[in-house]
Parts: sequence; structure tokens; C-alpha cells
Amino acid sequence: MNKRVSLTVLLCVTLGVTGSHLAWVERDNGHLLLVDAREVDVLGQAENQWVRLRRSCAGVAQLSPHDAGFQQAQAVIQAYSPPHSQSARLAGVWTTGDWTLAEVEFTQLLPAVVLLHSTGTRAEVIPGAVWSGYTLPWKAAPYIRRYLGAQATGVPARLLDCFEPQSEAFR
Repeated sequence: MNKRVSLTVLLCVTLGVTGSHLAWVERDNGHLLLVDAREVDVLGQAENQWVRLRRSCAGVAQLSPHDAGFQQAQAVIQAYSPPHSQSARLAGVWTTGDWTLAEVEFTQLLPAVVLLHSTGTRAEVIPGAVWSGYTLPWKAAPYIRRYLGAQATGVPARLLDCFEPQSEAFR
């Protein structure tokens, strides 16, 4: 067989095998790559990598349970919608300026990411800026960042960019 025919056959076989294992599917929230019937959020993975490469977390602090801001965020979230919110356990808390972002797990509620804004010494949950539930099959971080950014005007982009899910619920 001559080289031109061999290359043509190889290309056709490669495209055929690839086409039988891969496909793009459209869902309500975007496109997914179907790999042997498994949905993969390739666009979310790419967006997540892009954010990690370009972000600057200077000025954004990840708080520990010993920090007053962490404890204040936990108290505000626990009091937000009792009785179920009283079981709130914070998996991660990030803050910059007057803004705080908290990743929360509950005993009986779905996991959540909550945006809080402080005025003076008082912090409040931004009512529309609460993500609750799972994101699968989409990557959690890009999906939640976009949602919260659209729900709260004035939230610093660097705060959203520095959010990295800590709990298993969003991995």
C-alpha cells in the first residue's frame, strides 16, 4: 500500500474510533463532553485552570476556625434560617474588605456557598447570593463563581477567583 493510502486509512480509522468514544452533548446548563457515556465538563475544567493561572489572591485571606471573622460568619449563617441552619459547619472561609465567602455543610440541608457583606461590625447574608446544592456533572468552582458573581453587585472578582471548594460535596 502506498503512503498516501495508508495515511488516509489511518486518519479515517482514528476519526472513527475517536467518534465512537467521544461526543458533545448539550444540557440545560451548557455543553459536556461524553466519553464512553460518562459526562465530563471540559469547559469547566479549562475555566478553572484559567482562573488558577491568572488570579491574584493578594488581599484575600482564607480564615481558620480560630479567626473572629470565621466565627462571625458561622454565627450569621447558623442564625440565617433556623432550625436546620444551626447545624452549619464551615468548610472554608475567604474574606477581602467587607466581603466574606463561606463554604458550608449542614446535617440535613444541601451544601452551600454563602456570600456575606459587612457594614461596620455587622455581617449579613446576601439573600440572592447563596448557592445551595450539587453541581455534578459540572465542575463546582467555575459554576458557583459565575452564579455568585451574577447575584451580588460589587463583590470583588478576586474573592470569587480565590474560592476553591474544600468539602467533598463540591469535588
